[in-house]
Amino acid sequence: MELFDQLHAWHWFVLAVILIVLELTTTTGFVLGIAFAALALAGILLLVPDLSWDWQFLSFGVLSVVMTLCYRAYFRPDKDASDDPLLNDRAAQLLGKTFVLGVDLDRSGADMLGDTRWALRSAGLIKQGSRVRVTAVEGMVLIVEEAQ
Repeated sequence: MELFDQLHAWHWFVLAVILIVLELTTTTGFVLGIAFAALALAGILLLVPDLSWDWQFLSFGVLSVVMTLCYRAYFRPDKDASDDPLLNDRAAQLLGKTFVLGVDLDRSGADMLGDTRWALRSAGLIKQGSRVRVTAVEGMVLIVEEAQ
Protein backbone atom coordinates (compact mmCIF):
# COMPACT_ATOMS: atom_id res chain seq x y z
CA MET A 1 0.00 0.00 0.00
CA GLU A 2 2.11 2.77 -1.31
CA LEU A 3 -0.81 5.13 -0.78
CA PHE A 4 -0.27 5.37 2.99
CA ASP A 5 3.54 5.12 3.14
CA GLN A 6 3.71 8.86 3.53
CA LEU A 7 1.13 11.36 4.70
CA HIS A 8 0.15 13.89 2.05
CA ALA A 9 -1.74 17.15 2.18
CA TRP A 10 -4.96 15.46 1.09
CA HIS A 11 -4.83 13.14 4.13
CA TRP A 12 -4.89 16.15 6.42
CA PHE A 13 -7.55 17.85 4.31
CA VAL A 14 -9.80 14.78 4.56
CA LEU A 15 -9.23 14.70 8.33
CA ALA A 16 -10.19 18.39 8.52
CA VAL A 17 -13.41 17.74 6.59
CA ILE A 18 -14.28 14.79 8.83
CA LEU A 19 -13.67 16.89 11.95
CA ILE A 20 -15.76 19.77 10.61
CA VAL A 21 -18.63 17.38 9.88
CA LEU A 22 -18.22 15.98 13.40
CA GLU A 23 -18.35 19.52 14.75
CA LEU A 24 -21.54 20.20 12.81
CA THR A 25 -23.19 17.21 14.49
CA THR A 26 -21.96 17.92 18.02
CA THR A 27 -21.79 21.76 18.07
CA THR A 28 -19.42 21.69 21.05
CA GLY A 29 -16.74 23.88 19.51
CA PHE A 30 -14.01 21.56 20.76
CA VAL A 31 -13.04 19.79 17.53
CA LEU A 32 -13.19 22.95 15.45
CA GLY A 33 -9.71 24.03 16.57
CA ILE A 34 -8.36 20.57 15.73
CA ALA A 35 -10.04 20.72 12.32
CA PHE A 36 -8.41 24.08 11.62
CA ALA A 37 -5.06 22.60 12.68
CA ALA A 38 -5.50 19.75 10.16
CA LEU A 39 -6.45 22.28 7.50
CA ALA A 40 -3.41 24.43 8.32
CA LEU A 41 -1.15 21.38 8.15
CA ALA A 42 -2.61 20.51 4.73
CA GLY A 43 -1.62 24.02 3.62
CA ILE A 44 1.86 23.63 5.09
CA LEU A 45 2.32 20.34 3.24
CA LEU A 46 1.39 22.03 -0.03
CA LEU A 47 4.30 24.41 0.59
CA VAL A 48 6.69 21.82 2.08
CA PRO A 49 5.68 18.43 0.61
CA ASP A 50 8.76 16.55 1.91
CA LEU A 51 7.91 17.06 5.60
CA SER A 52 8.40 13.74 7.40
CA TRP A 53 5.50 12.05 9.18
CA ASP A 54 6.96 12.62 12.66
CA TRP A 55 7.25 16.37 12.04
CA GLN A 56 3.73 16.33 10.64
CA PHE A 57 2.34 14.76 13.81
CA LEU A 58 4.36 17.11 16.02
CA SER A 59 3.14 20.11 14.01
CA PHE A 60 -0.42 18.82 14.14
CA GLY A 61 -0.26 18.47 17.94
CA VAL A 62 1.15 21.95 18.45
CA LEU A 63 -1.26 23.50 15.94
CA SER A 64 -4.20 21.70 17.56
CA VAL A 65 -3.40 23.16 20.96
CA VAL A 66 -2.76 26.65 19.59
CA MET A 67 -5.88 26.68 17.39
CA THR A 68 -8.09 25.34 20.19
CA LEU A 69 -6.80 27.98 22.62
CA CYS A 70 -7.32 30.71 20.02
CA TYR A 71 -10.84 29.45 19.35
CA ARG A 72 -11.67 29.40 23.07
CA ALA A 73 -10.22 32.87 23.59
CA TYR A 74 -12.25 34.31 20.73
CA PHE A 75 -15.55 32.56 21.51
CA ARG A 76 -15.57 32.87 25.29
CA PRO A 77 -18.94 32.29 26.97
CA ASP A 78 -18.81 35.71 28.63
CA LYS A 79 -19.04 37.31 25.18
CA ASP A 80 -22.59 35.94 25.07
CA ALA A 81 -23.58 37.74 28.25
CA SER A 82 -27.03 39.25 28.02
CA ASP A 83 -27.66 42.97 28.14
CA ASP A 84 -30.56 42.16 30.48
CA PRO A 85 -29.56 39.21 32.69
CA LEU A 86 -32.90 39.28 34.54
CA LEU A 87 -34.93 38.99 31.35
CA ASN A 88 -36.17 35.46 32.04
CA ASP A 89 -36.06 35.65 35.85
CA ARG A 90 -39.40 37.23 36.70
CA ALA A 91 -38.98 36.75 40.43
CA ALA A 92 -35.62 38.56 40.48
CA GLN A 93 -37.16 41.41 38.47
CA LEU A 94 -39.50 42.10 41.40
CA LEU A 95 -36.69 42.69 43.95
CA GLY A 96 -37.21 46.11 45.53
CA LYS A 97 -40.67 46.59 44.01
CA THR A 98 -43.54 47.73 46.20
CA PHE A 99 -47.19 46.77 45.84
CA VAL A 100 -50.43 46.78 47.80
CA LEU A 101 -51.20 43.47 49.46
CA GLY A 102 -54.54 42.03 48.36
CA VAL A 103 -54.82 39.45 51.17
CA ASP A 104 -53.93 39.11 54.83
CA LEU A 105 -50.47 37.57 55.02
CA ASP A 106 -49.56 35.62 58.16
CA ARG A 107 -45.96 34.47 57.49
CA SER A 108 -46.90 32.73 54.21
CA GLY A 109 -49.57 32.99 51.58
CA ALA A 110 -50.16 33.95 47.99
CA ASP A 111 -51.35 37.03 46.15
CA MET A 112 -51.77 38.26 42.60
CA LEU A 113 -49.04 40.59 41.44
CA GLY A 114 -49.68 41.71 37.89
CA ASP A 115 -50.94 38.68 36.00
CA THR A 116 -49.23 36.07 38.18
CA ARG A 117 -50.11 34.50 41.51
CA TRP A 118 -46.97 34.57 43.65
CA ALA A 119 -46.16 32.68 46.83
CA LEU A 120 -45.31 35.20 49.54
CA ARG A 121 -43.54 34.94 52.86
CA SER A 122 -43.16 37.51 55.62
CA ALA A 123 -41.72 37.74 59.12
CA GLY A 124 -45.11 38.28 60.69
CA LEU A 125 -48.72 39.32 60.11
CA ILE A 126 -49.30 41.93 57.40
CA LYS A 127 -52.87 43.16 56.85
CA GLN A 128 -54.65 43.36 53.52
CA GLY A 129 -54.23 46.79 51.88
CA SER A 130 -50.76 47.33 53.37
CA ARG A 131 -47.97 48.47 51.11
CA VAL A 132 -45.20 45.84 51.00
CA ARG A 133 -41.74 45.68 49.40
CA VAL A 134 -40.07 42.58 47.95
CA THR A 135 -36.80 42.21 49.86
CA ALA A 136 -35.60 38.79 48.68
CA VAL A 137 -36.44 35.87 46.45
CA GLU A 138 -36.10 32.19 47.36
CA GLY A 139 -36.84 30.15 44.28
CA MET A 140 -40.30 31.33 43.25
CA VAL A 141 -41.25 32.66 46.71
CA LEU A 142 -41.17 36.42 47.27
CA ILE A 143 -40.01 37.53 50.71
CA VAL A 144 -41.87 40.72 51.61
CA GLU A 145 -41.92 43.25 54.43
CA GLU A 146 -44.10 46.27 55.11
CA ALA A 147 -42.90 49.35 53.26
CA GLN A 148 -42.57 52.62 55.19
